[in-house]
Amino acid sequence: MTLFDFKKIRESIHLSESIKDMAEKGQDIIDSLKDQNIMDTLKAKSDELAVSRKDAANEKKIAFDTAKVDQRHSEAIFSVRDALRIMYCLMLIDGTVIAEEQSKYSEIGRSYDQDFDIYKKQLIDECSDVAQSESVQGVEFISLESVDSEEYYEQIAKYVGDLIKEEYFYRTEGVRAKELLWDLLAIAYSEDDYSENERRLIRFVAEKSGVDHAVLRKMHHELLALIDIDKEENAVKSLGKSDEETRERLAELAKRKKTIMKGIDAMISE
Repeated sequence: MTLFDFKKIRESIHLSESIKDMAEKGQDIIDSLKDQNIMDTLKAKSDELAVSRKDAANEKKIAFDTAKVDQRHSEAIFSVRDALRIMYCLMLIDGTVIAEEQSKYSEIGRSYDQDFDIYKKQLIDECSDVAQSESVQGVEFISLESVDSEEYYEQIAKYVGDLIKEEYFYRTEGVRAKELLWDLLAIAYSEDDYSENERRLIRFVAEKSGVDHAVLRKMHHELLALIDIDKEENAVKSLGKSDEETRERLAELAKRKKTIMKGIDAMISE
């Protein structure tokens, strides 16, 4: 072969070009693989971050739920108006509202809100409307106040139950459930006859609002003790005596009453 064998030179050139092409293609493949590896790495990192964000979000939600549980009170706290609505429903539950109950209701309402008399009628009308139901035939509207029926109780109890919302267990201000129960007992004992439906409704309110029945029984016991003291005070005063023995007896009864009320106040504030 001569030094300038163009055929061989061309073949050599073609071979070099082929090798170069192969090298370039190989580099393209390598680059492509590198790009793919980068993409895979980026995707893996993205997935990792997504999982991390999800975990962080879950942890945040768990922390929020835990905090929310920690903030939940053991008993409900009512707005003044809802507490007064429940009190009036108790007055309606046995079918009649007597003057003594009305007087006690107004006394409690004014103690909670000086503007009570402004909206008192509105609250009474709202609660009284609950004591209305369509007749079985669906033809006329009748008042269930005059009907001794389970339907009447259930209708009012449902309204009361709807007033005791879960959100009330997260409130920080208002009428505490134990305080409401004390007021309910005071209203129930405004009349001599403490009816079974009144007992049922008060127990129902205690259960729904998170107050243990043992606390309710204690309140009941203490209220009866106060009533007995009031009766004895009235009996002593009715004698019209002003001697030392009478004064000492009245002072003793007043002291007993004060002790009971301090205990009730502590129980409500727990």
